[in-house]
Formats: sequence, C-alpha cells, structure tokens
Amino acid sequence: MTPTADHRTAHDRRLHPALWRTVVLAVVASIAVAVGGATGVARAEPNESTTWLCRPGQAADPCGGRSGAPVDCFYVYPTVSLQLTANANRSIGAEERLIAGQQAAPFGTKCNVWAPVYRQSTLRGLFTATGNQRAAALDLAYDDLEKGWNDYLTHHNNGRGVVLIGHSQGTLMLRTLIRKRIENTPVQARLVSAILLGGNVLVRKGSLVGGDFSSVPACTTTTQTGCVVAYSAFNRQPPADSRFGRPPSEPGTQGTRGDLPSGPDYEVLCTNPAALDSSAPARLHSQIAGRSTQGYTGVCSTGAGAHVLRISGGGDGAPPAGVLPTLPNATWGLHLLDVNIAQGDLVDLVGTQGRAYAGR
Repeated sequence: MTPTADHRTAHDRRLHPALWRTVVLAVVASIAVAVGGATGVARAEPNESTTWLCRPGQAADPCGGRSGAPVDCFYVYPTVSLQLTANANRSIGAEERLIAGQQAAPFGTKCNVWAPVYRQSTLRGLFTATGNQRAAALDLAYDDLEKGWNDYLTHHNNGRGVVLIGHSQGTLMLRTLIRKRIENTPVQARLVSAILLGGNVLVRKGSLVGGDFSSVPACTTTTQTGCVVAYSAFNRQPPADSRFGRPPSEPGTQGTRGDLPSGPDYEVLCTNPAALDSSAPARLHSQIAGRSTQGYTGVCSTGAGAHVLRISGGGDGAPPAGVLPTLPNATWGLHLLDVNIAQGDLVDLVGTQGRAYAGR
C-alpha cells in the first residue's frame, strides 16, 4: 500500500530529525516576521572593529576554529537573523552560529574560515519590507560587509589565497564585493575561487563570463582558480515565478551598491560542482540531516527557462528528493539545502583548488 502524505511526513521526521530542525527554524522565522513591529532601516553605527562569527583560533568558533590550511575561506552567511528590525545588529545569535556550523564548518579541513558579522537584512525585512526599504537594508548590509572584508585584507590575509563562500544574501553581498573591490584590482590574483550559491549569479547569454563579472569566469575544471561556482537547487521544474534561475527584468531590485546587471541579455549561471566539465547528471556527495549520502544526483537544467541544479534520487540513508522541503514555498526550490546538497563535492573542490593555487 502506498503510504499517505501524513505517514511519509511522520516517517521522515523520525528518521531525519536534523532536517526537521531546519524546517522548524524556518517556521519560527516566519512567526517572528508575522508578529514584528514597523519596518525601518537601522541607523548606521561607527564600525570601530569587526565582530568575527568565525575566526581561526577563536574560542567556541562555530566554523571549527581550525587553522594551518594552505588558503583562507571568507564566508558570508545567508539571511537568518530573527531580529525584528529591517537590519540586524552585530550581535551573534543562535541562528548565525547554527548556519555557520552547518554550511561553513566542513570547509575548515581545507581552508582557514573567516566570517564577519554584518548588519544583514533580516528575515522579517525579507518578507515585509517594500522594494525601496529592502534595497536600503541591503545597501547597509553591503557597506558593513565591505568594511569586514577590508579589515580581513588589511590585518589578517597576509597575501594568502582566499575562497569566497556565500549563500543567498551572502551571495548577493559577494557578487557586489567581487564586482567593486576584487575584480581588476591586485587582489584578484589572490582569488582561489568563489562559491556563490542561491543568489542568481549572472553571465552573458551563452557565455561563462560577462554578466556580474568581466574577468571571473565559471569554473570548468577542478584545478582552475580565479573562477566561480554558482547554482540554485530544485527538486522539480521551477515554477514560472521562481525566485531563482531567472535574471531580474529590472535594475536596482537587489540594492544599489553593486549596480548589478538585469534584463534579457543575461542568464543565471549554473555550475554542477560534481561535474564541472560535463552537462550529464552526476552523483552528489551530500550532507543531509547530519548524514553523509551519495543518494542524490544533480544536473544543470534549463527547463521552463530557469537555469538551476535539478536534484533527483534518494536512498543511501536520505529521503527521496521529492520530499525535501521547498520552503517557504515552491518558488524557492531547495534553497535551504543549496550548500548541503553538494557539501562534500564543494569541500573537495576547495581542497583541490587550494592545492592548485598554492602550487602555482
């Protein structure tokens, strides 16, 4: 007998508690959004020093506190703040620590992870702010992030190669940072790679470059450096109004600092980290609900005009791809799992690229 949806839900919750904790966190965030007060952009404060969420050697570092790898990673976390203002302050909450542990800590075996706290646009702002309010909040977040990057470069980088890692709002911040502060500057020579997930990185149609970046191309081999890996994961064909996989039709919808491109001349980049040089489906090395699994496959797809990483399969200790959570709704795809769905492949790639960079 085919199990009912309720039976499948109970079964998956019992077998995969960490996955359901992620779902619960998203629900709590939605509740916080619903009960919040009036929206307003936070007043700018003097940025006397950077508060580090993750820093090699730092006590209770959620990214593992490891050091000694050949390159650094500079991680910018996604929208997680539950604060009831348009922009978060610089305090470190449980949600920042949780997401850093899930997304960034595994990279600590291959790079020294640095992650600045920035006054990000909050979950509440994401769901309740007007377009202009959201753009202003993102501009403030970017200004903060750029100061953290400058602090890292001036006081901590010491000429080392660096991998940029971002997800969602973190990817938006890094798209602008590369465009404004890295590309076509001496710092570009230190760019090992950029892993920019869940954030609609743009290229010229039919090209590997020429959208967000003029000289940082998509990665096509595992030993290539100075390149970008980007995708958004979906477990079914994206709906016509999906938030990811399609370029924005109008400028200025994601803040003004980066002057990011828009319109029909561009397409969203998809690079499969398990098969950089192939368009065929490839087995992914995932970290789902606290378990390592090779049960899923991924392939870059252009179905319905959206360029996304289509996920299928299941088994090997993981639930079927079709039951993975599409939160807050189907237009987001597997946004919560963008990093985890190919975590092992991404970590291995950083290790290979780091060695290639160090051996140049």
